Formats: sequence, C-alpha cells, structure tokens
Amino acid sequence: MKLTQPQIERFHEEGYLVVEDLFTADDLQPLIDEICDAIDTRARELVAQGKLSRTYDEEGFETRLTRLMEETDELYWSIGSGRLDGPGIFGLLTHPGLLDLMEGLVGREIIASSAYRLRPKVPGFFHGVVPWHQDSGYFEPFCDRGLIVTVWVPLVDATPERGCLQVMPRVHHGEVARHVNRPELKYLEIPPEDLPAGEVVTVPVPKGGALLLTNRTPHCSAANATDVIRWSMDLRYQSADLPTNYSRGDDEPVRETREEEPVACYPPEADCLVRSRRRPEAVVRDWERFRELRRTHVMTPVTTRWG
Repeated sequence: MKLTQPQIERFHEEGYLVVEDLFTADDLQPLIDEICDAIDTRARELVAQGKLSRTYDEEGFETRLTRLMEETDELYWSIGSGRLDGPGIFGLLTHPGLLDLMEGLVGREIIASSAYRLRPKVPGFFHGVVPWHQDSGYFEPFCDRGLIVTVWVPLVDATPERGCLQVMPRVHHGEVARHVNRPELKYLEIPPEDLPAGEVVTVPVPKGGALLLTNRTPHCSAANATDVIRWSMDLRYQSADLPTNYSRGDDEPVRETREEEPVACYPPEADCLVRSRRRPEAVVRDWERFRELRRTHVMTPVTTRWG
C-alpha cells in the first residue's frame, strides 16, 4: 500500500494521518501469539516463584494480563515497552505494506528506530494514562527538525472508551515544547503552562489500521474505561540520512556521522535498516539478526535537555 499524494499532503499539514485496513488479521496474529506466549511463559515462572497463585490461562488476549495484575504487576513490566524482540515484532516492523507507506514520507532508505514500544493499556492501571508530549522530547535535539514517523498500531479496536490517542493538529509546524520528567508516571510531559494552544482531536483507530504521527505532533491518551486491554504497538521510522547507530555488523556505518551530530536520534537502543535501494546488502532481513542487534548494543544515553 502506498500513500496517495493527498494523504501525504494531509500528513505534512495536519501532523497526523489515519490509514485503515493496512493490516489483515493474519498480519497481526503472529505478534499477538508472540505476546500471549511471553505472558504464558512469564506467568508460569511467577507461579513457580510463589508470586502468582495461578496462571489464569483460561483468560484471553484481551483480559488475561488484567487478571494477572490483580496479584502482581511484575509481568507487565517484563513484557512492555521494547522488551520483546521475536519474529512477530520483526514481522510487523518490516511489513512490506507498512514500509511502502514509509517510503512516501521518509524516502527509500528506511531505518526502523530502536524506540518501538508495546503498550498494554490495562484497565485501571496508572501507566496506561499517557500525558501530553511530543516524541521529539525523547530524542536528541539535533533530530528535532528531521522527520521521525510514529506508526501507532492497535491490536484491538482503539475506541475513545478504551483510551485511543488524542492529537493536536498543525502544532508540529512549531517548536518542541518544554517537557518535564514525571517519574511517578514514568513519562515525560508537556506541563499545562507550556502546552501549545490548539484544537484537540480524538482519533479512534480500528484493528488493522494505523495512526501516523510526526515526532513534533503533541499527543496523549486517557484511561481505559472498559474491561478490554487496549493493546497497541508504536513503531518509528526515519531516513537513513538522519543520525543512526545502525551498522551492518562489520563496523561499517550505514552513513558517515558529522562531528556535530549525535550517534543516533535515540542512542540508548539499536536502530535497524529495513529497506534500502543504495545498500540492499545491509538490510536486516531476519529476526535473529534483529534480536542480536538489540541485545549486543552498547547503550549510549540520550542528551539530557530537560534537567
């Protein structure tokens, strides 16, 4: 699937775009199975350690983690964010239709950013409420004016009741607002006095669709007021012409870094080249190599600019 010119223009003007029917149920099922397997494995470990009374394996994908968290939140923290790195995750990151979309926005040399995240919005759990922020708040300041596309992919229908995202259109044409660290939430937040003035749009996305955001588009999500876990993934893509820590394994970087540049837009984790016309031999084509890149990466902290 390729973006039409009107879609590309809308994305750049508004700062976001919803694309429906990007993925089939078969496209998403390997990732869902991978998540379920990880939950099952970890639940059995916690039962063996005496931290859980039982595995709740009678529950399904949309409810099991909620039941487990009634006893402990340890499993939640062990699978969320970027901790999973199996074939299901890699398959979604490298989905051909998704990369076709990204070509229309970042070009033909595509880096899958290290900052992909699994987000289970569990009903009633504090970490599911995400405050207003711009993704650039987490990246190196050097990359603020570059385009790093967030692709937000719900694994269930993301409705307003389940806490779908809210965005502020057109604000991305301005600068990155001041962010403050909210350690009690485990997030950065744009404080109310620094939140740009603008319209707030609630953006439901059906399963199979995706919400595309620029790195400077303010967005947030409210609490999940239902009994269904709002599972989602957010993936990020950039041009290989932006700073990236990806190398093909022989210490040859995919691009030369100028002295004033950071090593990557998000240095703590490993980037991945997923499509290239110039260097097709350098593209990561299997999930084992993807896992190796992530697990052998030496973390470099991101620049501290919010104190």
